[in-house]
Amino acid sequence: MRRSSGFTIVEIIVVLLMMSIIAATVLGRSIKAIDLDLNSATDKIRNHLRYAQAEAMKRSDTVWGIKFESGQYWLFRGTAPDNAGDQVLLPGADYSGGSNKVSLPAGLSLTATKSTVFFDRIGKPYEAYTNATLNTALAAEMLVTVTAGESRTIRIEPETGLVR
Repeated sequence: MRRSSGFTIVEIIVVLLMMSIIAATVLGRSIKAIDLDLNSATDKIRNHLRYAQAEAMKRSDTVWGIKFESGQYWLFRGTAPDNAGDQVLLPGADYSGGSNKVSLPAGLSLTATKSTVFFDRIGKPYEAYTNATLNTALAAEMLVTVTAGESRTIRIEPETGLVR
């Protein structure tokens, strides 16, 4: 004798399949490409700042830093960020036009409270650095903001150089 109450396995699978199709459609329409670009660019800049700090601590013979300028940024070693010979290619960066400068994707803009950040051999951040005695440490938190409609902010702590 069979009971006629309950669902069959086939009915449950069909319902789950329909729910997953609807969820994928709704989720796919709610996430925009510019939001993905904003989050991706912010994470990449944060990691590049950490990379510059790690290189300064690892190689301890000179300072390393990143300079920000009108939607672009680049890694350098030494005290002359604009000297092309001191510019270093960043891992995982997208370079265009044979330049050592990383440009943000279209639709994104970049602003920073200081145009340049230097890291010394212990990872301490500076806003200006000429040599070991002539330098200006960050007095307040440095902010790097990436914007595309909404904004994401990267913070560099003075003294410790914590990038978050």
